[in-house]
Amino acid sequence: MPPDPSDAEDVALMLRAAADDAAAFSALVRKHEKPLANFFARNGVYRDVEDLAQLTFLKLHRARHGYRPTAKFTTFLYLLARQILVDHVRATQRRAKLHEEAGKELDAAQPAPRHRGEGEDAEAALACLSPSLRETVVLVVMQGLAYNEAADVLGIPLGTVKSRVSAALAQMKEFLSK
Repeated sequence: MPPDPSDAEDVALMLRAAADDAAAFSALVRKHEKPLANFFARNGVYRDVEDLAQLTFLKLHRARHGYRPTAKFTTFLYLLARQILVDHVRATQRRAKLHEEAGKELDAAQPAPRHRGEGEDAEAALACLSPSLRETVVLVVMQGLAYNEAADVLGIPLGTVKSRVSAALAQMKEFLSK
């Protein structure tokens, strides 16, 4: 399979960013900020999408000197984003537990923004999935990563990615048929 021209461009920009080329890093941010925001939103984060994307780019900037193009750039980027997402979920759960223990009610569920038509149905179908199924289907179906790239990002076997995508799509289809 020929190399992806977009990935070659990303790798070149990242290597220039590693050499402290601020314009190259800015170009990477501009190119990937919307897909990264979509990644977080589709994984159930609505209020803090911009903050989490910014944290991901900060982490990318800090890692730029150690970057080696051993995988697709987007695999590397979504691996960083997933780490930020896991930290965010853990912190949110800790805060919710603290509020619960203090006797305060916390609205831990972030309501999805209202969309019209099919977008609303898709968001609702995504929301019915477990976090592990949702993050897998978001990476493969919505962000366009190959199964093996998603396996690298998630740190799970390729077969698990395939079975999760299959199970998620079946659950979403069942949800949408109701």
